[in-house]
Amino acid sequence: MTRLPGDWRRGWAPLVTALVSVAGCAHINEASQQHELARTQGKYHVEIASDVESVAGRCEFVRNIVADDEPTFRPTDAELPDYFRTEAAYIGADTVVVRGRTAEAYICGPGPLNPDGTRHTPDPNPH
Repeated sequence: MTRLPGDWRRGWAPLVTALVSVAGCAHINEASQQHELARTQGKYHVEIASDVESVAGRCEFVRNIVADDEPTFRPTDAELPDYFRTEAAYIGADTVVVRGRTAEAYICGPGPLNPDGTRHTPDPNPH
């Protein structure tokens, strides 16, 4: 049987698809593990503030956290403090300023947090 010039692609397509799927699953699994660390350990290292003046000028803004934009579930009002602290730890912030169902995440310490709550130490510079 003779193969046409484009037939080689059909043999490689399933292999390439499988490799991409495995790589995607590994990335999702790693993100899930990091989020679980933030939920079980890191959130206890995040401070909640109620006024922006307490962080103004001394902290670095990271990002806004909007509870209603959560795709998997919508946290209740009682779950909001834990939700904001978990999300802040996951993205490396150590302080959140809460404003209703939204929050602003900041880094106020010497560096960002790891999801487990430890400080992220920068890699040593090569000399």
